[in-house]
Amino acid sequence: MTQTAHTMSQTWPDRARSRPIAAAAILIAVGGVATILGAWFFQYGLGLKPCPLCLEQRYAYYFAIPLAVLVLLGEQVGSKRKVLITALAVIAAGMLWNAGLGTYHAGVEWKLWAGPTECSGAL
Repeated sequence: MTQTAHTMSQTWPDRARSRPIAAAAILIAVGGVATILGAWFFQYGLGLKPCPLCLEQRYAYYFAIPLAVLVLLGEQVGSKRKVLITALAVIAAGMLWNAGLGTYHAGVEWKLWAGPTECSGAL
């Protein structure tokens, strides 16, 4: 069986184990796109206006999605593993920062602490 035929006969978990960097990049890109599409649905489809913190929380995704695609492309063309792992670590750092921002934003919305007045309006 050729390598291509063997790869096509593998299940997703088997392929993910054999190419973990590519699997991580795909999950980041797909998850990021789903998140942004969901935000856009609420904004444009349902007419819910995002506050400045909502918009700021999207920046991590706008950065992570294209970087994850570049990691996937880099993995396919044989880029150095160290470079690819560094790019994934940068994505993780951005998402960790974004999780902190999300925690702050939730606290503002729940009136646990003061924040920008634009984020504390009526639903």
